Amino acid sequence: MNLNQFDGKCVRITDIHGDVFDGICSYNNADYDEHEFGIFEESLQIVYVIFYRSDIQSVESLEDHTGPYGKFLDPYGKLEEMAAQDGIESITEMLFCEENVHVIRMLNCLDKYLDPYYGCKFTCRSETIDALEALCDSTSDKEIKEEAERLIEMWK
Repeated sequence: MNLNQFDGKCVRITDIHGDVFDGICSYNNADYDEHEFGIFEESLQIVYVIFYRSDIQSVESLEDHTGPYGKFLDPYGKLEEMAAQDGIESITEMLFCEENVHVIRMLNCLDKYLDPYYGCKFTCRSETIDALEALCDSTSDKEIKEEAERLIEMWK
């Protein structure tokens, strides 16, 4: 499998545990990964999650896919769920990443997690609202700003 062919592309990665992650990835060569993370192995990275070659079962390009959510089948996926469950640092990584599509997917996921009926499992509600307010102040993307404002108003 030639991982560098997926650099900058929208992909679906299935890891060796069968978990599926969708997103725009970047390719990291083995030298970079050794320097940055201490592991000499090439990888694909989606926002803050690194998938080393040995952890990847398969990679599928979503570049030619068009669906209800652009290249994605769902409004959010495993990556965004994982970020919401990991806490405010991961949520912030997603909300302030360079790829607007990931920001939108994280906002879609947060719609569920900020719901007061979701229960006490979501422990960083107030910090997430603060992050949404900071996102509104910093983004120039109208869609992102409107959705963040909607979430703030709905769940504050």
